Amino acid sequence: MKWLIFGFVLAFTFASSKAGAASKVLTDREKAFLVDLARRTLSDTIQYGKTPVVDADIATDGISKKLACFVTLDKRRTGLRGCIGMFEAREPLYANIISRTIAAATGDPRFPKVRPDELGDIKIEISVLTPPEDLAYSSPEDLLEKLVPLRDGVIITTRYGSSTFLPQVWEQLPDKEEFLEHLCRKHGAPAGEWTEGPERVRVQLYHAEVFGEEVFGRIVVGPDGAYAGAEGAVIVGPAMLTGDAPPGIERRVVPGTALAPGTILSPDSDLATP
Repeated sequence: MKWLIFGFVLAFTFASSKAGAASKVLTDREKAFLVDLARRTLSDTIQYGKTPVVDADIATDGISKKLACFVTLDKRRTGLRGCIGMFEAREPLYANIISRTIAAATGDPRFPKVRPDELGDIKIEISVLTPPEDLAYSSPEDLLEKLVPLRDGVIITTRYGSSTFLPQVWEQLPDKEEFLEHLCRKHGAPAGEWTEGPERVRVQLYHAEVFGEEVFGRIVVGPDGAYAGAEGAVIVGPAMLTGDAPPGIERRVVPGTALAPGTILSPDSDLATP
């Protein structure tokens, strides 16, 4: 299985991104499940060295498909904190979300491993990808004409190597020539290498369904459980990772309410340990 690192280092906006419009393969319920799964994975991995378990027998069709994905971690104030994905999917999407979240948090060579004290400043974005397809083009001008900003993710392969930008990178690099120049430089090629034409430069396109957390630092209740503290807590995600978990859960609970392990809370929730 190929691991790919998303190497664009500018911060970009999550949650309401217009980029990556593709045919929708996931329901809102499934997206909510995957975002909760990524948050649980991040918290369990960094704080407890554990990995969440999904019951494959009750997982929905969408999250059980063998789909490729990227998981991106964004840190408040400083931007990109890790991003790793793949284009070859041999496992169900939910398993790929788990492995890519762990890799983004612990295996991105550009960053040290995420620390527990950073979790409150991190927001997660997921990009579910279509398979890459070769783009037939006749000249640099034809290539520019055929690229569609905010829709196309691009893989470029030259004699120096290959690299990719997800569709949302167009938000930071809307000019097509500048986009391709940065993409060439990403794998060590001269900025103008993309102009060498189809005989020397392979271009592949893919699309992405992009979604993620609306806020930084959602809290996950640890394996020993917890209680809502004096200020109360707001439940925003289920304790059980099941494919039919309802999306958009938001329920305020009073101080002293028992919270099951894995419950996801708003960032401003007050917790008291058992």
